[in-house]
Amino acid sequence: MKLFSTGLEQANLLINSNILLLLWNDISELYKDFNNAHDHSSSSLRFNLRYDHQKKFTVITFVTKPDFATHQLLQEGADLVPSSSSIAAESFALFGFLRRKADFAVDRAAITLFDRHRHQLSQLKNEINYSYPIIVTGHSHGGSIASLFTLWLLESVNFSNTKRPICVTFGSPLIGDSNLQKTLFLFSPWNSCFLHVVSKQDPVPRKLINHNANDYKPFGTFLLCSNLGCSCFEEPDTILKLLGTTASEGSDQGGDYGNILETLKRKALFKNVLDADWASSPYAAGIVTQLSAIEYNLNEDINPLVEWIEKQEMKFLMGKRKVNPDKKLNESKINMAKLEWYKKTSKDKGIGYYDSYKNKSFMSDINVEEIVKRLINYWTDVVEEADKQPQEDGASLRTRWLFAGITYMKMVEPLYIADYYHENSPPDYKSHGRLEHLTRLEQLSAAAKKTNKSISIEKRKNVAHILTEDSCFWAKVEEAINLCKLMKKEEASVEEKKTCDEKLKKFEKDVLVLLKNYSVSPEIFLGGSSFMDWWKGYKDAMGRSYSSELTKFMVSRKYKDYSEGKF
Repeated sequence: MKLFSTGLEQANLLINSNILLLLWNDISELYKDFNNAHDHSSSSLRFNLRYDHQKKFTVITFVTKPDFATHQLLQEGADLVPSSSSIAAESFALFGFLRRKADFAVDRAAITLFDRHRHQLSQLKNEINYSYPIIVTGHSHGGSIASLFTLWLLESVNFSNTKRPICVTFGSPLIGDSNLQKTLFLFSPWNSCFLHVVSKQDPVPRKLINHNANDYKPFGTFLLCSNLGCSCFEEPDTILKLLGTTASEGSDQGGDYGNILETLKRKALFKNVLDADWASSPYAAGIVTQLSAIEYNLNEDINPLVEWIEKQEMKFLMGKRKVNPDKKLNESKINMAKLEWYKKTSKDKGIGYYDSYKNKSFMSDINVEEIVKRLINYWTDVVEEADKQPQEDGASLRTRWLFAGITYMKMVEPLYIADYYHENSPPDYKSHGRLEHLTRLEQLSAAAKKTNKSISIEKRKNVAHILTEDSCFWAKVEEAINLCKLMKKEEASVEEKKTCDEKLKKFEKDVLVLLKNYSVSPEIFLGGSSFMDWWKGYKDAMGRSYSSELTKFMVSRKYKDYSEGKF
């Protein structure tokens, strides 16, 4: 399948829609406030909330004073502030949802200006009527505030009943580092909310560009404009390269975006583009046309640049064309169904699937290893991706995904534990052997779980098919078996035996709680079960005189009643 660069088509659609001119007119009107001779306000930021009842959308506009001090900060160079910094700490707290795996950083001028007006911005946020689609816009450093304000809206407002806000900036400087860029890129619905319009004549968006890996990075879509035309770009490294190579020499004034937009609208862009028949592919031809539109110097050999951009854009496109997550979820459900069958056939042999997998006595135990690996790899990726998304804890996995993840954890973790304890006695599983994504799933499960103290009638009815609630149950059984062995060792000290006794009695109580809540599979009572091995060792270790509620349960074989839902 051939691929074509669509940057020109996107740009023309935007230019011809009139929305950019309407937004620039809002910005121009707001600038008049700063030029009003009667306005003696010391505020460096102005914003306005306007409802367009005819076109049915809301516009929020931000501008800064022309002599705003951040111009001096820009001239001094890049200055990124990490989100863990004490600078503007209360404002950074509003963006805590973006701090998943690592801190991100924001331009000092932008976060300082945002923090200085945080209370007014909070009031503005509360005044918004969310029944209309929202467009947030701003020019220069006002564009920086527009971007931060949009991020705040995206996280804190429920947009399930309305469209997400769109942020359109004109001549805005870059505001964040690579970690902020990566977080937004991984959650494409948010990244697609940002459009940055940049003129070739405008130096402000280019002031903070540096070639070090940890410096300022772009996010969203960039509409690069010149007197000849315009084009859209999405791939971040391509945007950085073009911002650095398309600036007009000697220009120190921001572009007149109103005039540029009017000019572009009048141009018949596709009737005056460079003949690119020589290009190696339709995609490369599209790139050449885009470079022509933004007045890139075509007198030099541009083949290396075209090839580089083509590679970057192809990687970017492949990253966006990920496998349908719902399809992958369905594949995992198929593998889970295979495990269910394995569980049933193991039970039919008189041994639970945990011990069957641990002993590896049958070919079916070997065959199921590949299924376990696929499921572990799949859910490792799912949880990792969910944790990178800018959402609050407990919301990083949608309900049906979380339910599937919890079922996976209950079904598969026992098999991972079986491998962990196969033929040896390693250190405590939860502290030394547990996979990170399983711990994370347990945390998400606890956050989503609703307290229910009553025992469900359905649980009793379906006790034969339930999965043990505690996915680490078998690790606790293995540890209890080891404790029993230690208690019977002659060389064990009195103190060691006392510690073993205390831990075993705690395990006993935990088992009883699971039984009373019908939260453990009756498979643990099968003859070849490791739990029954523990029970035999526990009886010997504690002596015939020892009696407890669980020992009475086991000796009287009430577990048969449990298996029928009659306990």
